Amino acid sequence: MIEVDVLRVFFDFVSASAIVILVNKEQDKVLPVWIGVFEAQAIQAALDGEAFDRPLTHDLLKNIVDSTGGKVKYVLITDVINNTFYSRIYIERFGDVIDVDARPSDAICLAIKSGGKIYVSKDIYDKFEKREDFERKLKEDFYNLFLSNINKDDLKKA
Repeated sequence: MIEVDVLRVFFDFVSASAIVILVNKEQDKVLPVWIGVFEAQAIQAALDGEAFDRPLTHDLLKNIVDSTGGKVKYVLITDVINNTFYSRIYIERFGDVIDVDARPSDAICLAIKSGGKIYVSKDIYDKFEKREDFERKLKEDFYNLFLSNINKDDLKKA
């Protein structure tokens, strides 16, 4: 297992999706995980420490784990099958550890709210990209998207 942190959350409004960027502790490799926009908003709110008047879903789950004597130890992103990520939440309760299947976005958000660690399996870690390569591709993709939306007639007016 390789410990990772959430580097940031990107919102892609063109595709109506979002990406959570995981980075290894040395911060030299990154793994983008595509998630839904609402899930990304929940992760960003957790990262920002944003509090709400009433518990949201991840707050509810944390409250249930806490109130039953459990503690989120860590989450593990275990696999990628057909471009779908899989993960498990590991909860310690009265000396026993149970693991629960979860979407990575939910597991990551719960780990952030609970102070649990986030890990990826070694197999997935081997699929990480070098950070500078990822950032270069991200800039190129943004630049290409920007250029594809420029109307050449508008440039003549400027």
